[in-house]
Amino acid sequence: MTKINELIDDFKLNQEILGREKKYIDLCLFRLHRWERFTVNGLGVVETEDVTQLHIKKYIQECQRCRKRIKQNDKQ
Repeated sequence: MTKINELIDDFKLNQEILGREKKYIDLCLFRLHRWERFTVNGLGVVETEDVTQLHIKKYIQECQRCRKRIKQNDKQ
C-alpha cells in the first residue's frame, strides 16, 4: 500500500522534472500537505487506497467552513 505522503513526494519530483516553477510547486505542496494532515489526523486515513469520495467531501466541507469563519471575522 502507498502512503499519502509518498505520493506527495512523487508529485513533487514529477513537477520538478516537468520544469514547473518552484513557487507553483510550493503552493501545490502546501495544499497537498494541508489535505494530508486533515486526512491523517482528522479521519485516520494514511494509505491512499483507503481514501474514499466521502473523505474528499468531508475535506471540502471543512475548507468551506474555514472560509465562512474567515469571512465572518473579516466583517467584525
